[in-house]
Amino acid sequence: MKYDTDYFIHINDTKNERNCQDMDTKIRKIIYVAVYASLFIILGKFVTIDLGNLRITIKSLPIYVGAITLGPIEGALIGFVGELVLQLTGQYGFTATTLFWVLPYVVIGAVCGIVFENKIVKFNGGIKYGVFIVSLQVLLSILNTIVIFIDSMIFGYYSFVYVFGSLIVKLMSAILTGIVYSIILPFIVNAIKKIH
Repeated sequence: MKYDTDYFIHINDTKNERNCQDMDTKIRKIIYVAVYASLFIILGKFVTIDLGNLRITIKSLPIYVGAITLGPIEGALIGFVGELVLQLTGQYGFTATTLFWVLPYVVIGAVCGIVFENKIVKFNGGIKYGVFIVSLQVLLSILNTIVIFIDSMIFGYYSFVYVFGSLIVKLMSAILTGIVYSIILPFIVNAIKKIH
């Protein structure tokens, strides 16, 4: 039986080309995750107002951008790497609750990515989109409050006033931040999609 070797060479070339494109996409995603995690760290270190158990920050913005443009796994990774580095280089270093502090940012990245990747909410700047972004910020604030509670119970500094006393202010801050994010995210994401 005679085989057309040119046909098999063409199939092999096509597979190699596809593998190279897949590898290029994976490398590109890793680079974007690293860049977004770095932005998260910079915003967390230098663009944060720290008032004890209340922090006013925009450090989660790169998580949203990464989750929307790259997907849920990458969004979760940005949150994980970014917050882990902040925790390790922060005042307390690695403790029994370090991973608890990282978890809210992983959840936000994953949920945001899943919702937009599956088009559960359209990324169109509409009301539903805005409510979703605000809801994620509120969820982040609630999860961080739960972590403060867990941390305070483990390390013995629990006080109802310290843990829950500023919850209303935290939630109002989260709503405001979510509104700002819902306004600026379309501009940022659309500019980045042109680069991708």
